[in-house]
Amino acid sequence: MRNATLLIAYLLLLALPAAAEREQRDEPIRAVWLTTIGGLDWPRTYATNDYTRRQQQNELIEMLDTLKRIGINTVLLQTRVRGTVIYPSKIEPWDACLSGTPGQSPGYDPLQFAINECHRRGMELHAWVVTIPVGKWNGYGCKTLRRKYPQLIKQIDGEGYMDPEKAQTGDIIAAVCNEIVRNYNVDGIHLDYIRYPDKWKIRVTGDKARENITSIVRKINKAVRGKDVKLSCSPIGKYSDLTRYSSHGWNARGKGQDAQAWLREGMMDQLYPMMYFQGDNFYPFAIDWMEHAEGKEIAAGLGIYLLDRRHGNWTIDEVKRQMYVTAQLGMGVCFFRARFLYDNTQGIYDFLRYEYGRGVPLWSPVYGADDYCRGDPRGRPCTANDASIVGAYPCGRPHTRVAPTLPIFIYDRSKETVTLTESYDGDYLFIETLQGRIVATKPLATTINVADVPEGMYYLRTINRKRRTHRIGCCVIMRRDKFDIYQKINTFR
Repeated sequence: MRNATLLIAYLLLLALPAAAEREQRDEPIRAVWLTTIGGLDWPRTYATNDYTRRQQQNELIEMLDTLKRIGINTVLLQTRVRGTVIYPSKIEPWDACLSGTPGQSPGYDPLQFAINECHRRGMELHAWVVTIPVGKWNGYGCKTLRRKYPQLIKQIDGEGYMDPEKAQTGDIIAAVCNEIVRNYNVDGIHLDYIRYPDKWKIRVTGDKARENITSIVRKINKAVRGKDVKLSCSPIGKYSDLTRYSSHGWNARGKGQDAQAWLREGMMDQLYPMMYFQGDNFYPFAIDWMEHAEGKEIAAGLGIYLLDRRHGNWTIDEVKRQMYVTAQLGMGVCFFRARFLYDNTQGIYDFLRYEYGRGVPLWSPVYGADDYCRGDPRGRPCTANDASIVGAYPCGRPHTRVAPTLPIFIYDRSKETVTLTESYDGDYLFIETLQGRIVATKPLATTINVADVPEGMYYLRTINRKRRTHRIGCCVIMRRDKFDIYQKINTFR
């Protein structure tokens, strides 16, 4: 396969039906952080009686229905908020976001309700656990922890933080995570802020700081293993400085988050790096995360809150670029946060529902002689035709079952042609970008000359005499060697 002249670079996948078993899902991560602190995303109504309880539940149902329509398959629900929780716990008190009163039950179990509603829609629910921060110094959660552990909580600018250098911190957080996985059918535990606080004066060496945080992660890993859950975290979006690109003093490793090592050592199953940056602060670091993925899932955290003029000056085009590039790299995506999707900020919801679609292009960049069509019961080697047929198995990816949205047509680099696999009704063929811009119009034939078409991924569309159009498939035009992108990756190191 290394000397083949046919380049098969992309395959569009169709998301599996909601009724499919969650463990069989082959689609990439499309996740959202659903914040409960202060009811920022949910809830908007305090549950103080039967009526408001139903209203609070209906708010979540409506939000999940909305998210499902744009292909969200993973919900990271903020479960431990600030030393407080959203379920009946024997360890920590109720958060005020549910009932309006700190420590008071809303009269039902919101975590169980959310799990049921997510699973009913074929969505995974991961319990999002905020680890080190415990809120305002005189807030309910912080005061409760200070009474129980007087020497454990440190104050920085009026906020309380669990001391990452004390063994007790890992024990407490691990106990909360264990309580969740023992009592609830969550699909994952997602750790947030598992690092030194921003203004903490780290007085130990970098290696010791990383070992302090890793010790906490190790305890949590031990507490949840054997419960069939995924363990993940959201590190700072830049792991460390790259050879050609600086993190400008703000990176995960510098704050004790040795996230790539956690993947290597099997302590994490997924990472959701918070990549709330643009340009050279985003793309090289995205490649770096994927280069060190260790075969695990990486979902780029996208800061769609920056589309809101109150938070940033981003445009929707920036988010679109990031989504297309991360999809080509084989990354999933996770949006911060749910309300901005729900409110369709700058049209982000419309883009996901109508333009980006449910099928996300996934890229398998390297094919070798030993690559096989995984999931093919015959176990035969891949051939060029395998990727041109609807229902084919993509080579070199961990997926075991796929259903492409459209046929994939093969581009022959030596002849600069695209060959259609069957006859189509029509007189002309439109070649259009993923955004719908037509870049070329060709007479419809079995073999299409595309020497004048720039490199890229395109939809193919026919038009007949009645001027009706039909999207018939897609292709990738790439004249460079298929290893060129990997060579580029190496230049970032």
